[in-house]
Amino acid sequence: MNHFRLLVAAGLLSLAAAPAFAQKAAAPVVLPGGDSKAPVSIDAAKLEYFDKEQKLVYSGGVVAKQGDSILRSTTLAIFLNSSVIQGTAAPAKGNGESQIKRMEASGPVTIISKDQVGTGDRATYSREENKFLLLGNVTLSQGGNIIKGKPESRLVYDLTTSQAVIEGGVNSLMTPGSGEDPSQKSRPATPAPARQPKTP
Repeated sequence: MNHFRLLVAAGLLSLAAAPAFAQKAAAPVVLPGGDSKAPVSIDAAKLEYFDKEQKLVYSGGVVAKQGDSILRSTTLAIFLNSSVIQGTAAPAKGNGESQIKRMEASGPVTIISKDQVGTGDRATYSREENKFLLLGNVTLSQGGNIIKGKPESRLVYDLTTSQAVIEGGVNSLMTPGSGEDPSQKSRPATPAPARQPKTP
């Protein structure tokens, strides 16, 4: 029975971002910058299922993907809606029900969304709050721009508004692009040629 439930629980993750009962509705985004139309796929060396807690624990080079967004961590614990596992889930109410209730990743944790990269000691996701948190020694980089948080800092990403806030003190390094050739900046201007006097 437990083996069967493990297969069911793992299989539900392929539907984690899909509307329940195949209703045509916007599904939730689990990872920052993730595609609501894409399922959550997870690769890891090991998977354990805890029936009492309705919890899946992935460990060993964990890579979770949703669309173009990628999360890398040492371990990833996923808490599922108990009603889904027991087969008593109510129909979706027009907004797509996620089978994932909560996620907890331990680090180091790296989240990649297109050209943005965030790192931290750990990360959490709450379906109820619809927020993704990156916690401890947070850094956020995009190209040459880097924002570093203090050891107790945290990045709060609101999946509803797509707004990110770093709390707990930051140090920013911004590298604006001028579009000019740096080799030309230190080169002295070439003097204009002297005009020769006209001969009568």
